[in-house]
Amino acid sequence: MSVNPFEDNSVQSTLIIPLWGRATQSKLNPNILNDHLSSKILEKLIKDYNFDISSIENYYVNKKEYFGLIFCARSRNFENALKNYLKIHPNATVVNLGCGLDTMFFRVDNGSIKWYGIDFPDVIEIRKKYIPENPRLNNIAKSVLDYSWFDDIDFKSEDGIFLIAGGLFMYFSQSDVISLFNTMQERFPGGEIIFDAPSKFGLKISNRKVRKEGKTEMLWHFYLNNPKKQISKWSKNLKIIEFYRYWSKTPRNRNWAKITLKLMKISDFLKLAYIIHVGFL
Repeated sequence: MSVNPFEDNSVQSTLIIPLWGRATQSKLNPNILNDHLSSKILEKLIKDYNFDISSIENYYVNKKEYFGLIFCARSRNFENALKNYLKIHPNATVVNLGCGLDTMFFRVDNGSIKWYGIDFPDVIEIRKKYIPENPRLNNIAKSVLDYSWFDDIDFKSEDGIFLIAGGLFMYFSQSDVISLFNTMQERFPGGEIIFDAPSKFGLKISNRKVRKEGKTEMLWHFYLNNPKKQISKWSKNLKIIEFYRYWSKTPRNRNWAKITLKLMKISDFLKLAYIIHVGFL
């Protein structure tokens, strides 16, 4: 049995939570997300590290369905945006920032895209164990804020580039996010990025629970209350393609628990989180 890398409170340790969410809820809700590979990876990971998955499920108690669906809904929205981009740019480079154990490549691959996953070296080491690389699926073991990764990807402006950042920017400072966006839009004109972000109120709610659990390494820092207004101030070369409340495009299922449907409604009513799609001019 290997040493379990998921038992500390580091940001890296959270990569198993999105995997768990997609694996468990996509089985029950294939109309939201069809992610068979995540289920297989989770099974292997549990076996390899003797990981007790109940430690996650007990943490969410009666809200595990809702929190699992968070990751399915995010992937669904990201995939739809990416697929639309690939209709126009079939040979695009796709970069998954903070990729963790994400499996989206296998659901959107059109046979010609070039895909790069970027994450910390220890995360990439685990990723390679469960998701082998291939000529069009490569990993870069660096921090997203180490801009040298720009030189590690195959980017041609005529082919386009699409970037994904799920559950990432909230761990960054406001200045780091702004700097990254300004640098990306200079380097990748014509590209697009889709990401999620909490509002200030959503950030406060999350951090209250994190502090209560003593997991201060997982505190959130970045938020957007008015994405269009705020991002337009970062650079004149950033264009908001679309932004919407987190659950607004997720079809509801009457068989979901009442608490799940209630939390979805509350989240969107209070504007706790957004999906934001931005273009680089």
